[in-house]
Amino acid sequence: MTVLADRAPSASMNAFLVTLHAEHRGPLLRFARRLLPGDPHRAEDVVQECMFRAWRNSETLLAVRDAAVRPWLFTVARNLIVDLARRDNARPVVFGDDDFDLLPGGADFADEVVDRCLVDESLAKLTPMQRQALEQVYRLDCTRQRAAAAVGIPVGTMKSRVHKATIAMSEALAGHGVTAAGC
Repeated sequence: MTVLADRAPSASMNAFLVTLHAEHRGPLLRFARRLLPGDPHRAEDVVQECMFRAWRNSETLLAVRDAAVRPWLFTVARNLIVDLARRDNARPVVFGDDDFDLLPGGADFADEVVDRCLVDESLAKLTPMQRQALEQVYRLDCTRQRAAAAVGIPVGTMKSRVHKATIAMSEALAGHGVTAAGC
């Protein structure tokens, strides 16, 4: 409140602000409503902010009088509306419970989470050597020859581990009701 109390308005400043409001509020509100269709409350807020800024800059606006006041108000209004649009676009989109189908990919990701949990549980049932073999071949996308070299075992042993791990994974997933696609 001290900021407002420091500025005691003079009679000429009060008259100027009353005139400014009477002459420019209507056109300014129409301008703001055109730029903010369907949001009359926000248009009112823009006009109020313009009038507040005019009050803060009343000494400067008194000096220029009517010639540049309206363009100044319209420029301030346009800049405020642009700032509002930028702020709205910068905010993250909030989804409601019914909007999950609007997420990228279009599908409910809960199924993916369940699938990942089933795979993690099934991997936990494998021996460490089998998990290592599957990780090298499927997750790291190595050939069996490269996987064997990376682990330091013969290629035949890597092939055997991958084969046995694949069978063990299939059985573990079947225990959860997951079968091979198309079967």
